[in-house]
Amino acid sequence: MLDEKIKELENIIESLEQEGTTLEEGISLFEKGVTLTKECLAELGACKGKITRLKKEMDELVESPYNADKEI
Repeated sequence: MLDEKIKELENIIESLEQEGTTLEEGISLFEKGVTLTKECLAELGACKGKITRLKKEMDELVESPYNADKEI
């Protein structure tokens, strides 16, 4: 989903850079770009949270290694 939004942002940028885009079209594209940017940042924030959580879990595993000699 994030990849699709980034591709759409790239398309918006290309459209804005083209000559012949009217002011109304430009404003509409810019508005869509801002919305997509917010959505991308939200998705990236969620991913960062997941990575942080997984890193903490991994750190806990490394800090308490498995001891094969220890009985359960």
